[in-house]
Amino acid sequence: MKRFAGAAAALAASTSLATAGGLDRSGQSVLAIFDDPNTYSFSLGYVQPSVTGSDSNGNVGSYDAGNSYTQLGLSYTNDINDRLSYTVIYDQPFGADIFYNGDPAASNLAGTRADLTSDAISILGKFQMNERFSVFGGLRVQRAGGRVSLNGQAYGNALATAGVAAGAGTTAQILGGALQGDPNAIAALPPGVAGLLPTLGAQVQGASAGFTANGGYDVRLSEEWGVGLTAGVAYEIPDIALRAVLTYHSEITHDANSTETLAIGAAAAAGAIAGTTTFSSPQSVNLEFQTGIAKDTLLLASMRWTDWDDFDVIPPTLGQDLANIDDSYRWNIGVARRFNENLVGSISVTYEKDNGSATVSPLGPNDGQIGLTVGGRYQKDNLTVTGGINYTKLGDAFAGVASQPVALFEGNSAVGVGFKVNYKF
Repeated sequence: MKRFAGAAAALAASTSLATAGGLDRSGQSVLAIFDDPNTYSFSLGYVQPSVTGSDSNGNVGSYDAGNSYTQLGLSYTNDINDRLSYTVIYDQPFGADIFYNGDPAASNLAGTRADLTSDAISILGKFQMNERFSVFGGLRVQRAGGRVSLNGQAYGNALATAGVAAGAGTTAQILGGALQGDPNAIAALPPGVAGLLPTLGAQVQGASAGFTANGGYDVRLSEEWGVGLTAGVAYEIPDIALRAVLTYHSEITHDANSTETLAIGAAAAAGAIAGTTTFSSPQSVNLEFQTGIAKDTLLLASMRWTDWDDFDVIPPTLGQDLANIDDSYRWNIGVARRFNENLVGSISVTYEKDNGSATVSPLGPNDGQIGLTVGGRYQKDNLTVTGGINYTKLGDAFAGVASQPVALFEGNSAVGVGFKVNYKF
């Protein structure tokens, strides 16, 4: 049963590579720390999303925004003595690869893109307190950076309104409402500004047209390293293949050199503007559980919380958050079945409840998901090969700019495949 339990844990970890999951990609599992001594692993996943949508306010924009991506993972585990062991894990925890096709001057989001990458190395030690309890922890070194571009009429209007409003001594929300004829917004304007609304409206239109015609906004963030902590505790009953693992990953701060171009206002004449943008990848908690429920059958379950609410990317020239993503809770439940000494299969369901938000970030235009993963593992001597395939239905959502819905994404999905090779020397 112990050998089967280890194989099932490896199967769960490898099939997670096939799971489509937006910005949160690898899942940051540390189950490799329970591998047999002197075990190397290599894993690779490929995800092909279908993320299509169209403008929701009468514009002609129609988008096929999701790009495929790969996930790479490596690990090595060994013992120091009968109580101490260590693991080195490489993963790619977070990322984005999205591009809105089309003409920025004729659609809300065309020209908007995000190409964000991350690489992390975790160096963890585990102390086996007794047969059932163990604790583990260590350092996580992470590199992150990339590029984000904003374009299209929605961003042009929002940024132009904000710029003109600042010059008029009011807010973008008030000026935007006043330009739409809202009497309460007009009453909230500073003295004398109401009479200038036709002029201010023309300024907004001109600035917005210049924004979409001249490349919109772009920021490039250098790939910089940061350091965080990982800590956890595990409880096991080997006789029934029970294992519960609770893991905490701290946030990691990155100070990136940023280069911004903004085709609006004074920044348009300044060209490329160099600065520093500080951002932190989110803290997270993983709970991973398994137990035997019948002969040759295991129940597998997990939960992951990711603190996206505190994930802010605010370049100095733009002065606004590029991310604006809600926290996520992702649940997984499944079963693994051993067919013989060499072959194990599994099936699992992943669920992430929608947040019910009126709008979501255009950099991740879905709200919630549900997916099915089927996996298998074959073991021969010291070599173990595992793999899986996943289908995920992505939740419908309105992509929003300045809290206003600008494009509807519905009926979308993603397909992923992943495999992992373990070899014990």
